[in-house]
Amino acid sequence: MNRVSLECGGKSPQIFLADLEDLDRAVTYAINGIFGVMGEVCSAGSRLIVDRPIAEAFKARFIERGPAAFVPGDPLDPDTTMGPLVTRTQHDRVLGYIRKGRDEGATVAFGGDTPDLPGYYVNSTLFTDVDNRMTIAREEIFGPVATILEVDGLEEALRVANDSIYGLAASVWTTDLRAAHEAVRGLEAGTLYVNCFDHGDPTAPFLGHKQSGQGGDKTLEGLLNYTQTKSAWIHLGR
Repeated sequence: MNRVSLECGGKSPQIFLADLEDLDRAVTYAINGIFGVMGEVCSAGSRLIVDRPIAEAFKARFIERGPAAFVPGDPLDPDTTMGPLVTRTQHDRVLGYIRKGRDEGATVAFGGDTPDLPGYYVNSTLFTDVDNRMTIAREEIFGPVATILEVDGLEEALRVANDSIYGLAASVWTTDLRAAHEAVRGLEAGTLYVNCFDHGDPTAPFLGHKQSGQGGDKTLEGLLNYTQTKSAWIHLGR
């Protein structure tokens, strides 16, 4: 019987509460968390769950800065900040999700198309007016497509964040330490971030919950996946 350690992707939420300290910094992390590496990251923070009192300001900053943050271009050009998707199949799949988002009633705030370049490129895309029942909010797109979901407070934010088959990574942005601890306890994900996203080093495990996988990477816990415990009793003849 083969034992396996699996990391099976995710649909990682980032919760932005109304009391967060620095909205500009939070938006920067949100942009980098979904558009970096073309969104082809297992833990990409693709679900931006925003407390309603700051939703309009959050969207305005994201729309202002998001399109220029990662610009498609020749991967050999040092000025390029976004390369093509990995295959034509994935390119077509991402565009299919974008069409699905439009069909299901979400609004394309920017992007949703391809640049005039040879290759499998997709422009950074943001959807607003997203309901958590929509396909783009539930399925892993694995491309530069972000969704903003508006909520009222932490309780609803946790309910929306956990309403997913995935549980790889998640974050919460707040100045309230009690709320941060409540989110860390309540979020159904293996890797949690508070007031940051996608930080880490080999001293912290990278784990998946639910259908994001089993086992983990890094640290002693990761090494134990490659070991098997024995139990031995030795009788000394007394």
